[in-house]
Amino acid sequence: MNSKIQNSFTLTETLIVFAIVGILALISFPILRNFEPTLQLNGVVRDFVSNLRLTQQLAVSEQVEYCFVLPDNFPSDRAYQIIQCGESESFKQGLIPEEIIGLTIVPSLSNNEVRYNSYGAVKESAQITIENVQNKTKTINVRPSGFIRVID
Repeated sequence: MNSKIQNSFTLTETLIVFAIVGILALISFPILRNFEPTLQLNGVVRDFVSNLRLTQQLAVSEQVEYCFVLPDNFPSDRAYQIIQCGESESFKQGLIPEEIIGLTIVPSLSNNEVRYNSYGAVKESAQITIENVQNKTKTINVRPSGFIRVID
């Protein structure tokens, strides 16, 4: 007598597993939505820091001044760019997402630009504070030497 035993899931067991997964997804979705603005803030800060370092690297490698230009009329203007100082053509452009509601620069910079010289130092130091819709902020310190530091 040759009997084969098949091990498989019944339709009821499969439906129960899908129901449990669905319930867990419904519970976790609102929690994850609360983290989205914080992730967006971290992403914008990371982009700013990498673009500031790129601007510094361009100035040092090409031995000319490069500027990281911030928007003049934030929040209506959300575009920033990297340009060779004194030129109008941009090397790189970016947009600040809608989840960012605040951008303050202390002290205010000439022409809203962080200007790097050929030694990698900045003309004016500043603190750039970025705020999201949950009123969480991060500050980017740009020191006279060109050193960049993020403060939570």
